[in-house]
Amino acid sequence: MVCEMAMSGESEPERLVTAPDAGSDEAGELLGELWHRIEAGSGGDAGAVLDETALRIADRLLRVTATSSGETPVEVVHAIAIMRVIRFLSGAGDDERSPALSLLTEVWRAVPELVSDDVFAALGARADDGLALLGSELLQRAQLSADRSLLDQAVDVLEEAVRAEPAGDELAGRLSNLGLAYRLRAERYGVGDDLRSALAAGERSVSVCPEGAFEQAGCLANLADSFLARFERDSDPRDLRQALAAYRAAVVAARDGHPLEVVVAGKLGIALKERFVMSGHQEDIDSAVDLCARAAASVAPGDVFYAQCQTNLGSALAVRATWNNLRGDIEAAVTACRNALDATAPGEPAASVRWSNLSAALHDRYELLRARDDLDDAVAAAQSALAGAGPHTPEHRALLFANVSNILRIRGDLDDDRADLEGAVDSARSAVKLSPTGHAERANRLNNLGTALLSRFEAEQRQNPGTGAAVDLLTEGIAALTEATRDDARNSNLVGSLSTLGLLLLKRFQHAGAADDLTAAIEASSAAVAACPAEHPLLAGIALNLGSAWREAFEHRGTDAERAAAIRSWQSGTVAATSPSVFRLACARQWAELAAEQRLWHLAAEGYGHAVALLPVVSWRGLRRLDQENELMRQATVSRDAAAALLATADPATALAHLEQGRAVLWTQRLDLRSGPAALHHTAPELAEGLDRVRAALDGVNAVVTPSLRQH
Repeated sequence: MVCEMAMSGESEPERLVTAPDAGSDEAGELLGELWHRIEAGSGGDAGAVLDETALRIADRLLRVTATSSGETPVEVVHAIAIMRVIRFLSGAGDDERSPALSLLTEVWRAVPELVSDDVFAALGARADDGLALLGSELLQRAQLSADRSLLDQAVDVLEEAVRAEPAGDELAGRLSNLGLAYRLRAERYGVGDDLRSALAAGERSVSVCPEGAFEQAGCLANLADSFLARFERDSDPRDLRQALAAYRAAVVAARDGHPLEVVVAGKLGIALKERFVMSGHQEDIDSAVDLCARAAASVAPGDVFYAQCQTNLGSALAVRATWNNLRGDIEAAVTACRNALDATAPGEPAASVRWSNLSAALHDRYELLRARDDLDDAVAAAQSALAGAGPHTPEHRALLFANVSNILRIRGDLDDDRADLEGAVDSARSAVKLSPTGHAERANRLNNLGTALLSRFEAEQRQNPGTGAAVDLLTEGIAALTEATRDDARNSNLVGSLSTLGLLLLKRFQHAGAADDLTAAIEASSAAVAACPAEHPLLAGIALNLGSAWREAFEHRGTDAERAAAIRSWQSGTVAATSPSVFRLACARQWAELAAEQRLWHLAAEGYGHAVALLPVVSWRGLRRLDQENELMRQATVSRDAAAALLATADPATALAHLEQGRAVLWTQRLDLRSGPAALHHTAPELAEGLDRVRAALDGVNAVVTPSLRQH
């Protein structure tokens, strides 16, 4: 996300060769004709340079003299620059000034004696003004290109422009652009102290910018971007606080129709989203979505900020949807991310980030709704993001490798696909390799590696049971997760790390029988539950894991306390209303089945009651037919087992009710008794839209009431 302070111009900076050789006979003739027109224009014949033929000659001259590497002889650029100066002086308008100044500056940097101060003065400028313009043009091109040389040139030119030390707002604008160039280079290529230099340039730009100046909003926003970039790298909350303060000041400075009014509001929303991820305060994510939605609504397709506003909105909506289990939000998130990509040019550096955001939103929708198409599309989007990342962008590539690993693992688990799971492990290892010891994201990438190794182990056990290599996978995963949990200050997913570590230890205990592994598994899983906020979507999943560890302990030692601990864990997961329904249902079944095995029929009946109530949710009508059927196949015996438990408690009426409830879900799906939403949209679009609004409102009510439900 960037705030451009650059001036706009029609021409693109040329790469010059200083040898004064125009090349072919045609080039010589064209160059001679151009100088003839320049001399005529200088002598008062304005038509000689204002005629469109002059521009066509210049364009042809550039094409025939360009080298295979894209360079242009300096004498050619010099002639075209002078021609544009004369056009400006002859009344062509201010549109000629910027390209003339940019081209003159290119020539001046290559051969200073070719451009005198008087020529710059004819444009009402100095050489350093040309440097500032040229640097901003290079920076604009670098934002849309993966060519690192453009960004390096922009830094060099803007550094020269800043060294001229102009007054007030001119210096502020140059410093702000320089800070932006430093930050882009740091984010793409991880160059040395570039991020520190970006912050230094940004802070100075804000300090020298006069209060109320036009440039103030951009200076504040660029400084905030640099603070946010360092927060994302180092996870230091002080940087996030400084970013939020600068964004808020930028919003104030960009009021009343400022060109950056929309984009700085969206940037503030993204910073609030980051604070929500860190703190879990609902008002932060609600404010983030509101700001991003208002920004997105304020720009139309084709606007320079349209794609950025759409991807920001999609990212914020996906986070809120995942946290609050809001289906309306996740649908809107996917749509916004697709809109952003539709507005992104092929090869644009931002495309990789936008593919990654779409992949994340599709993955989140899969986790909420379990539609298989979303998972396949998420894999494809993640791989597109990785393919579009430059080879010299280690920070970004590490993130993308981690994303690819995560999604391949999920699909590999679903399909028992060895190739997907091997790809997940390989991608996770690549992400860790690109995140050396001390890196802010190393702990999270170790967590991904541990999870991928666990999935790979389970597949190996199914396909080749008893192989020694499987234990090696567990041991590698335990080592990775142990390191990740020690770095708790920088592990944003400590809960997940602890829970996965507990599961790896449990698997190794089951495979090798070391009692210390079982004890450590219970300790790690218990720590995960203790560290998990009450409304976190992961709660049901980690409670499921803890219950499994306690059940293993009960089966080996047989104490009532261990059995009770297992059931308590699953009970807490069953009523975790903001967790995905599939994990809540798994907790309910585990609770009921263990109680039934122990002939604790009242306790079993209670667990099965929750399971039956969740059946319609895991097979809801918004899923594809095949996905509905797959979910129901996995839960086919729930209502039967619930009835059996209730009969054991001498409650045949409720047993019959559970049987009928289960049968109703199964027959409704089998006979397709209700038309799907797509059919309603086709036959009665207004009614369908009304139903969508009601469903969205009910989703919102669900998010409000779930905390109170969990207290019972």
